[in-house]
Amino acid sequence: MNRKIGAITIGQSPRNDLIPEIEEYFMGAEVLQAGALDGLSKEEIQALLPEEGDTVLVSRLRDKSWAVMGERKIVPLLQKCVDALTVQNVSFIILLCTGKFAEALHSPVPVIYPQKLIYGIVPALADGKRIGIVNPEATQIGQCIKNWGAVSDNITVTSLNPYDANSAVESAAAEMVRKQADIIILDCMGYTRKMKSRMEELTGKPVILPRTLVARIVGELLE
Repeated sequence: MNRKIGAITIGQSPRNDLIPEIEEYFMGAEVLQAGALDGLSKEEIQALLPEEGDTVLVSRLRDKSWAVMGERKIVPLLQKCVDALTVQNVSFIILLCTGKFAEALHSPVPVIYPQKLIYGIVPALADGKRIGIVNPEATQIGQCIKNWGAVSDNITVTSLNPYDANSAVESAAAEMVRKQADIIILDCMGYTRKMKSRMEELTGKPVILPRTLVARIVGELLE
Protein backbone atom coordinates (compact mmCIF):
# COMPACT_ATOMS: atom_id res chain seq x y z
CA MET A 1 0.00 0.00 0.00
CA ASN A 2 1.02 3.60 -0.59
CA ARG A 3 2.68 4.79 2.63
CA LYS A 4 1.25 8.30 2.48
CA ILE A 5 -2.02 9.29 4.15
CA GLY A 6 -3.79 12.63 4.29
CA ALA A 7 -5.16 14.31 7.40
CA ILE A 8 -7.51 17.29 7.19
CA THR A 9 -8.39 19.52 10.12
CA ILE A 10 -11.33 21.91 9.98
CA GLY A 11 -9.01 24.36 11.74
CA GLN A 12 -5.39 25.12 10.89
CA SER A 13 -2.56 22.68 10.25
CA PRO A 14 -0.26 21.27 11.36
CA ARG A 15 -2.13 19.72 14.28
CA ASN A 16 0.85 19.36 16.57
CA ASP A 17 -1.53 18.81 19.46
CA LEU A 18 -3.09 15.77 17.79
CA ILE A 19 -0.95 13.93 15.23
CA PRO A 20 1.99 13.22 17.61
CA GLU A 21 -0.42 11.42 19.96
CA ILE A 22 -1.67 9.03 17.29
CA GLU A 23 1.06 8.62 14.67
CA GLU A 24 2.41 5.54 16.46
CA TYR A 25 -0.58 3.67 15.01
CA PHE A 26 0.24 4.63 11.42
CA MET A 27 2.91 1.99 10.82
CA GLY A 28 5.50 4.52 9.74
CA ALA A 29 3.28 6.02 7.02
CA GLU A 30 3.94 9.64 6.08
CA VAL A 31 1.12 11.94 7.22
CA LEU A 32 0.42 14.92 4.95
CA GLN A 33 -1.69 17.56 6.72
CA ALA A 34 -4.00 20.28 5.44
CA GLY A 35 -6.31 22.71 7.23
CA ALA A 36 -9.51 24.34 6.06
CA LEU A 37 -8.46 27.61 7.71
CA ASP A 38 -4.83 27.58 6.55
CA GLY A 39 -3.81 30.98 5.22
CA LEU A 40 -7.00 32.76 6.32
CA SER A 41 -6.92 36.06 8.19
CA LYS A 42 -8.72 36.60 11.51
CA GLU A 43 -11.40 38.51 9.65
CA GLU A 44 -11.90 35.70 7.14
CA ILE A 45 -12.17 33.16 9.96
CA GLN A 46 -14.65 35.40 11.79
CA ALA A 47 -16.82 35.42 8.66
CA LEU A 48 -17.20 31.63 8.99
CA LEU A 49 -19.26 31.88 12.18
CA PRO A 50 -22.40 29.73 11.92
CA GLU A 51 -25.66 31.34 10.92
CA GLU A 52 -29.04 30.34 12.27
CA GLY A 53 -29.82 26.72 11.50
CA ASP A 54 -26.26 25.77 10.54
CA THR A 55 -24.29 23.04 12.30
CA VAL A 56 -21.76 24.44 14.77
CA LEU A 57 -18.16 23.20 14.47
CA VAL A 58 -15.12 23.98 16.64
CA SER A 59 -11.43 23.51 15.89
CA ARG A 60 -7.94 24.62 16.86
CA LEU A 61 -5.90 27.37 15.26
CA ARG A 62 -2.14 27.41 14.88
CA ASP A 63 -1.73 29.90 17.75
CA LYS A 64 -3.49 27.42 20.10
CA SER A 65 -6.73 29.41 20.20
CA TRP A 66 -9.88 28.05 18.57
CA ALA A 67 -12.50 28.99 16.01
CA VAL A 68 -16.24 28.38 15.85
CA MET A 69 -17.63 27.96 12.35
CA GLY A 70 -20.67 26.84 10.39
CA GLU A 71 -20.61 23.56 8.49
CA ARG A 72 -22.09 25.01 5.30
CA LYS A 73 -19.32 27.61 5.13
CA ILE A 74 -16.47 25.20 5.88
CA VAL A 75 -17.28 22.38 3.43
CA PRO A 76 -15.94 24.20 0.31
CA LEU A 77 -12.68 24.86 2.18
CA LEU A 78 -12.44 21.20 3.16
CA GLN A 79 -12.94 20.23 -0.48
CA LYS A 80 -9.91 22.35 -1.41
CA CYS A 81 -7.90 20.40 1.17
CA VAL A 82 -9.03 17.10 -0.33
CA ASP A 83 -8.03 18.26 -3.80
CA ALA A 84 -4.60 19.40 -2.56
CA LEU A 85 -3.89 16.09 -0.82
CA THR A 86 -5.08 13.77 -3.57
CA VAL A 87 -2.66 15.26 -6.09
CA GLN A 88 0.08 14.25 -3.63
CA ASN A 89 -0.97 10.62 -4.07
CA VAL A 90 -2.21 9.83 -0.58
CA SER A 91 -3.89 6.43 -0.26
CA PHE A 92 -6.76 7.76 1.87
CA ILE A 93 -7.71 10.81 3.93
CA ILE A 94 -8.69 11.13 7.59
CA LEU A 95 -11.03 13.97 8.50
CA LEU A 96 -9.87 15.20 11.91
CA CYS A 97 -13.36 16.10 13.08
CA THR A 98 -16.18 14.09 14.66
CA GLY A 99 -18.86 16.30 13.13
CA LYS A 100 -21.73 14.78 11.16
CA PHE A 101 -21.28 16.29 7.72
CA ALA A 102 -24.44 16.37 5.64
CA GLU A 103 -22.51 16.99 2.43
CA ALA A 104 -19.91 14.37 1.49
CA LEU A 105 -16.53 15.46 0.20
CA HIS A 106 -15.63 14.39 -3.33
CA SER A 107 -12.44 12.38 -3.46
CA PRO A 108 -10.82 9.74 -5.70
CA VAL A 109 -9.48 8.07 -2.53
CA PRO A 110 -11.47 7.02 0.56
CA VAL A 111 -12.25 9.68 3.16
CA ILE A 112 -12.53 8.40 6.72
CA TYR A 113 -15.24 10.22 8.69
CA PRO A 114 -14.72 9.61 12.44
CA GLN A 115 -18.40 10.27 13.13
CA LYS A 116 -19.45 7.25 11.08
CA LEU A 117 -17.09 4.99 13.03
CA ILE A 118 -18.03 6.42 16.41
CA TYR A 119 -21.80 6.27 15.87
CA GLY A 120 -21.46 2.61 14.97
CA ILE A 121 -19.01 1.50 17.64
CA VAL A 122 -20.04 3.44 20.76
CA PRO A 123 -23.71 2.33 20.91
CA ALA A 124 -22.57 -1.26 20.36
CA LEU A 125 -20.15 -0.98 23.29
CA ALA A 126 -22.76 0.72 25.48
CA ASP A 127 -25.25 -2.09 24.79
CA GLY A 128 -28.27 -0.04 25.85
CA LYS A 129 -26.60 1.64 28.81
CA ARG A 130 -26.47 5.41 29.17
CA ILE A 131 -23.94 7.14 26.91
CA GLY A 132 -22.45 10.35 28.27
CA ILE A 133 -21.40 12.66 25.44
CA VAL A 134 -18.96 15.51 25.97
CA ASN A 135 -18.70 18.09 23.18
CA PRO A 136 -16.74 21.36 22.94
CA GLU A 137 -19.44 24.05 22.93
CA ALA A 138 -22.66 24.51 24.87
CA THR A 139 -24.17 25.79 21.61
CA GLN A 140 -23.61 22.31 20.15
CA ILE A 141 -25.69 20.47 22.74
CA GLY A 142 -28.97 20.66 20.80
CA GLN A 143 -27.45 19.30 17.59
CA CYS A 144 -25.56 16.70 19.62
CA ILE A 145 -28.80 15.40 21.16
CA LYS A 146 -30.41 15.25 17.72
CA ASN A 147 -27.50 13.43 16.07
CA TRP A 148 -26.80 10.96 18.86
CA GLY A 149 -30.50 10.43 19.43
CA ALA A 150 -30.63 8.82 16.00
CA VAL A 151 -28.31 6.01 17.17
CA SER A 152 -29.20 5.66 20.86
CA ASP A 153 -32.25 6.42 23.00
CA ASN A 154 -30.22 6.60 26.22
CA ILE A 155 -27.87 9.59 26.09
CA THR A 156 -26.87 12.58 28.17
CA VAL A 157 -24.76 15.53 27.08
CA THR A 158 -22.47 18.17 28.53
CA SER A 159 -19.75 20.47 27.17
CA LEU A 160 -16.02 20.95 27.70
CA ASN A 161 -13.81 23.01 25.37
CA PRO A 162 -10.63 20.98 24.74
CA TYR A 163 -8.79 24.06 23.48
CA ASP A 164 -9.51 26.34 26.44
CA ALA A 165 -6.95 26.07 29.24
CA ASN A 166 -9.56 27.45 31.63
CA SER A 167 -12.02 24.64 30.92
CA ALA A 168 -12.15 22.11 33.73
CA VAL A 169 -12.42 18.39 33.12
CA GLU A 170 -13.58 18.20 36.72
CA SER A 171 -16.84 20.06 36.05
CA ALA A 172 -17.68 17.97 32.98
CA ALA A 173 -16.85 14.79 34.91
CA ALA A 174 -19.09 15.85 37.79
CA GLU A 175 -21.91 16.42 35.31
CA MET A 176 -21.41 12.93 33.85
CA VAL A 177 -21.56 11.42 37.34
CA ARG A 178 -24.67 13.44 38.21
CA LYS A 179 -26.39 12.33 35.02
CA GLN A 180 -25.39 8.70 35.66
CA ALA A 181 -23.51 8.05 32.43
CA ASP A 182 -22.33 4.44 32.09
CA ILE A 183 -19.85 5.02 29.25
CA ILE A 184 -18.45 8.38 28.12
CA ILE A 185 -17.43 9.59 24.66
CA LEU A 186 -15.28 12.71 24.35
CA ASP A 187 -16.91 13.76 21.09
CA CYS A 188 -14.18 15.85 19.43
CA MET A 189 -10.78 15.04 17.96
CA GLY A 190 -9.36 17.83 20.12
CA TYR A 191 -9.64 15.88 23.38
CA THR A 192 -6.34 14.39 24.52
CA ARG A 193 -5.19 11.20 26.18
CA LYS A 194 -4.57 13.20 29.35
CA MET A 195 -8.19 14.40 29.33
CA LYS A 196 -9.41 10.84 28.80
CA SER A 197 -7.35 9.56 31.74
CA ARG A 198 -8.57 12.35 34.00
CA MET A 199 -12.20 11.75 33.03
CA GLU A 200 -11.82 8.03 33.78
CA GLU A 201 -10.21 8.80 37.12
CA LEU A 202 -12.94 11.21 38.17
CA THR A 203 -15.96 9.21 36.97
CA GLY A 204 -14.81 5.61 37.36
CA LYS A 205 -16.39 4.93 33.96
CA PRO A 206 -14.87 3.79 30.64
CA VAL A 207 -14.07 6.72 28.35
CA ILE A 208 -13.71 6.55 24.57
CA LEU A 209 -11.29 8.94 22.90
CA PRO A 210 -12.02 9.50 19.18
CA ARG A 211 -8.46 10.36 18.14
CA THR A 212 -7.03 7.05 19.33
CA LEU A 213 -10.10 5.03 18.31
CA VAL A 214 -9.85 6.30 14.73
CA ALA A 215 -6.06 5.94 14.68
CA ARG A 216 -6.28 2.29 15.67
CA ILE A 217 -8.70 1.60 12.84
CA VAL A 218 -6.43 3.42 10.40
CA GLY A 219 -3.61 1.21 11.64
CA GLU A 220 -5.63 -1.84 10.59
CA LEU A 221 -5.80 -0.46 7.07
CA LEU A 222 -2.08 0.14 6.99
CA GLU A 223 -0.86 -3.10 8.58
